[in-house]
This record gives sequence, structure tokens and C-alpha cells, in this order.
Amino acid sequence: MEALGFKTYLNPQNRGYMITSFLYFEHERFDFTRFYESPNEKGFVIYPGKLSKVDCFRIGHIGRIYLEDVRGLLRAVRETLGEMRIRLTSCE
Repeated sequence: MEALGFKTYLNPQNRGYMITSFLYFEHERFDFTRFYESPNEKGFVIYPGKLSKVDCFRIGHIGRIYLEDVRGLLRAVRETLGEMRIRLTSCE
């Protein structure tokens, strides 16, 4: 996600092992509702953040998750950003 341009809410030393919070993408065309719905339609669920002062979302990474699952999620995120006409400088 960081390679796609997302920033994490917490520093690496403070992050947990089950869920990671990411700040909203810094782009004028970023629309969280669309960002939430499009991956969901592709079979991937992200969760709205629960912080009162920061716009963020969470991705869980617990359970039986395989490399192909992660690749599929990243593909869905890239496609969703593309649908919003947000050009990425890095995709890997």
C-alpha cells in the first residue's frame, strides 16, 4: 500500500499484527465512498477508520491470507484508483 502512495497512520514500531490503518489518499479526486465500494464489489473489504480527527481506513491481515489474496487486494486498489482517474507513480 505504501508503494501505491498510501501512508500509514502509525509508525512501524507502533503498528499491530492484525490490522493496519492507512490515511486517505492525498488526491483531489479521492472519494472514500467509491474507494470503499469498488474493492468490495471485487471481493475485498476494507474498513472505515474509527479515529475522530483523522480520515483513515483499515485493512485486516489476519486469518488464512495468502500471497494471491494480497496481490488481489492490491490489484483491486490500483483498479479503484484508476477508476477515480488517480494516476500512480509506482505500482509495485
